[in-house]
Amino acid sequence: DYFIHNALYWLEEYHFDGLRFDAVHAIADDSRPHILTELAETIRSKFADQRQIHLVLENDDNAAHYLRRDAHGGPCRYTAQWNDDIHHILHVLLTGETDGYYSDYGDDPAQRLGRCLAEGYAYQGEASAFRDSASRGEPSRDLPPTCFISFLQNHDQIGNRALGERIVSLSNPAAVRAAMAILLLAPCPPLLFMGEEFAAQTPFLFFCDFTSELADQVKNGRRAEFARFEQFRSPEAQARIPDPNDLLTFLASKLDWVSLEQQSHREWLRFYRQLLICRREKIVPQIEGIVPGVATYDVLGPSAVHMRWRLAKGGSFELVANLGQNSMVLRKKPDGQLLYTTDTNYTPSLEQARPFSATWFLKT
Repeated sequence: DYFIHNALYWLEEYHFDGLRFDAVHAIADDSRPHILTELAETIRSKFADQRQIHLVLENDDNAAHYLRRDAHGGPCRYTAQWNDDIHHILHVLLTGETDGYYSDYGDDPAQRLGRCLAEGYAYQGEASAFRDSASRGEPSRDLPPTCFISFLQNHDQIGNRALGERIVSLSNPAAVRAAMAILLLAPCPPLLFMGEEFAAQTPFLFFCDFTSELADQVKNGRRAEFARFEQFRSPEAQARIPDPNDLLTFLASKLDWVSLEQQSHREWLRFYRQLLICRREKIVPQIEGIVPGVATYDVLGPSAVHMRWRLAKGGSFELVANLGQNSMVLRKKPDGQLLYTTDTNYTPSLEQARPFSATWFLKT
């Protein structure tokens, strides 16, 4: 009751629009109903006739049953989940990194990207090599794309890196633009991390303010954790990992707003604004008409896909995306009018997915 009433407190007294529940896969509860079920059902019952409440999960288990919809398409329990799968796939495609949990996405990442965009999770019960071959996830194909929050960066994925690098420091800028055009125009809700909208170069390091023994344990534990990665196996490399308790670590993580005076950062900001305007005007009005469970995709190559989402009234969204450096031949010409492209050499007679490009079409 304490935890449930705590959640209700923020919603009732402070009128929060919703709540995000962190790392719920780590909640050990053998009661019936599970606390997550009881929590969501209590909130839904309380606010059923008042206002819409957004309940968002972080859940490494890919437990689709928490995201089921009612007969009217509304959430029975939780509204959406942060989709780590699509982040990991895009990170592998943009950087080539396959250490740690990225190892589950190094084989056939284009197929996994297509599945994520079409069905939600990449892992829907398959064995995870990173998790000692344990099965991970539940079928999610029948869920609407609004259940899956997509992102290229967040506080975890940057802050959990040893040196806190952002994606623009790790990848080709053209590839990052293509990946963002995928995420910001896909029917899944997008998430942006602070500074991402102008391609901030400042790191976002893991920082804290512990003292005495706990401070040393966190510092040493973090360095020991990264010793499993090739580039941090030597003591000299581990010593380069910033101390989370050092004030300079925190200060280095603050955004450099002066950088917005630079032309390159202003151009990135303009790019994000264009995508968000396109999403608001062209994508959002069509999202409710997307039919769950019938999206399809062709894998065009190791880094390229051709996606199709069907709309209820016979129209469609299509995406031709290539995050690799080689052009890939299309099997079928896209239908509909051009919505947006990052391909500076685009022509209406599109026959190839050109390197580092994302091109969207809408047929109504």
